[in-house]
Amino acid sequence: MANILTILTILAVHLVQCKVEKVSDSSKEDPASAVYKPSWMYKCVPNEGCQRTGHPQPMSSGETNSTSQLYDSVKLCRTVCGRFGGLWPKPVSATLNSQTVKIHPQYLRYDLVDVPVETREILAQMTKVTSGNILAECGGNVTEVVTTPVVVYLTVKSKVIDLTWDTDEEYFLDVQTKDGTVVVKLNAETVYGARHALESFTQLISADKPDYSDSEICGLRLISGAKIRDRPVYRHRGFVLDTSRHFIPMKDIMRTIDGMAATKMNVFHWHATDSHSFPLESSRVPQLTRYGAYSPSEIYTVEEVRRLIKYAQIRGIRVVIEIDAPAHSGNGWQWGKDYGFGDLAVCVNSEPWRRLCIQPPCGQLNPANPVLYRVLRSLYKDIAEVLPKPSLFHMGGDEVFFGCWNSSQDIVSYMANKGFETNTEGFMRLWAEFQAKALQLWDEVLLDEGIEQNQPVMIWSSELTQAHRIKKYLNKDRYVVEVWEPVNSSLLNQLLQLGYRVVSVPKDIWYLDHGFWGNTKYSNWRRMYSYALPKDPNVLGGEIAMWTEYVDNGVLDTRVWPRTAAAAERLWSDPSSGAQAAEARLQRLRARLLSRGLRPDALAPAWCEQHDARCI
Repeated sequence: MANILTILTILAVHLVQCKVEKVSDSSKEDPASAVYKPSWMYKCVPNEGCQRTGHPQPMSSGETNSTSQLYDSVKLCRTVCGRFGGLWPKPVSATLNSQTVKIHPQYLRYDLVDVPVETREILAQMTKVTSGNILAECGGNVTEVVTTPVVVYLTVKSKVIDLTWDTDEEYFLDVQTKDGTVVVKLNAETVYGARHALESFTQLISADKPDYSDSEICGLRLISGAKIRDRPVYRHRGFVLDTSRHFIPMKDIMRTIDGMAATKMNVFHWHATDSHSFPLESSRVPQLTRYGAYSPSEIYTVEEVRRLIKYAQIRGIRVVIEIDAPAHSGNGWQWGKDYGFGDLAVCVNSEPWRRLCIQPPCGQLNPANPVLYRVLRSLYKDIAEVLPKPSLFHMGGDEVFFGCWNSSQDIVSYMANKGFETNTEGFMRLWAEFQAKALQLWDEVLLDEGIEQNQPVMIWSSELTQAHRIKKYLNKDRYVVEVWEPVNSSLLNQLLQLGYRVVSVPKDIWYLDHGFWGNTKYSNWRRMYSYALPKDPNVLGGEIAMWTEYVDNGVLDTRVWPRTAAAAERLWSDPSSGAQAAEARLQRLRARLLSRGLRPDALAPAWCEQHDARCI
């Protein structure tokens, strides 16, 4: 009896398995089963943006329904929806068609006939980046082939390829489709205006692939008609990256440069060194990395720096290297005695750190040691040789702790011989003397390089730049002050009244590390978008800062993007409209950054991403 029950049980299990397999097989064979997959489409609603349909739609053939203005993907919908479509940052003016035309990169051609010979090489590199970004919309492989010709005519007037605060970045972009051919005309004074126009051109293109499809087929759609006129409000649109607290690999820096280019930022402020480490190779002073790098693999070689500078230039970005001094200078400078040069820096890695510096490890350069200036000159020469001309150098200059210098008998004796008292004003005189000598060294190096004298340099705001003191020590024609005080500080306006040029980076709004340590407040993208700079010709612009005490390359992208993009639009457009009006375009930018290999943080729940303006 037991055997019969066992046989019946086995037969029952087998019948159930056969039934399951039959159902499974039938689902594979029945194409109608696809209707049970989510098949949302999107409609561009005036004043609301892209909205998901109320019910799943019949599976489309991939063709956009131009009659009902339904789109198979939210990315394509956002590319065409609204006055500015998916453009970021917002241009001065734009007229965009809602109709699109299918294109393929294989049939895209760039015409460089109407550009100066001196600019053709860099423009050719810029067009290669453009084509790569277009391909990225389809993950690098556009499988739907169409033969629509697309010809991009570039017109550039100036043969100059220098990127400075005086560079004209204005551009005009015109897209027309006629007789089956797309004609794109880009006009700019300089190659950098042309580069921005090429970036805007890529933002008129979207992948043509339904959100609900798992097919490998992917095509591209270009807005069939567009007229854009654009120029930046601010000349300096910067991003600060600290690579001392944590070493950030070069590939991650380059990816950050890609994000900056996508948002038309133009200054990469590289806070390359600090008291924690010195990862920047100096061919003339190899001891700096030998004693200062975290490991042999965590060094930026001279050749890597050169490649980064070229990589950034092709993307319209100027690299500004900062060697922070005289404070924030510890590891990397502790080798002087080993070579018979005395102390090049004091308080290096000393305790108790709270009395000697702002954060561990401590370290400040020793202005009493004449050998220090020989070393600095050699380091400055290395930097001047790699920076693009005319070189813009950031000299650091913040958070000097007088307790550190006062703990050095060498420095105290030097001050006594100079007649400097060991009080606040005495140490200010010492600090100012160091700064004057350092600037003279930089000028000598530039003279050796054949560069025009009296080039401006950048410096952080500090006790030395306070309104009652700065005119005594720092020439307004030489120094651009980067003001990092909180937004309610009066220093920035005071410096403007004194005639100094400034770059604004309010730490309580545009510091990306805030909210992750101590008594600091996190700024979301809306808060960052809402900060408006003072209206003054001497406000060159602003920077967003990523200090890396609590950031490494594993989390870099999510801390930086898309919040930095919000401030980038403020610096380019200075919009009068608020964050709410910008959110749909920022969502489209985020999708664009993802396609280009970045890992930006999410802006909202996925449902909100599919329903513009519904979660505000």
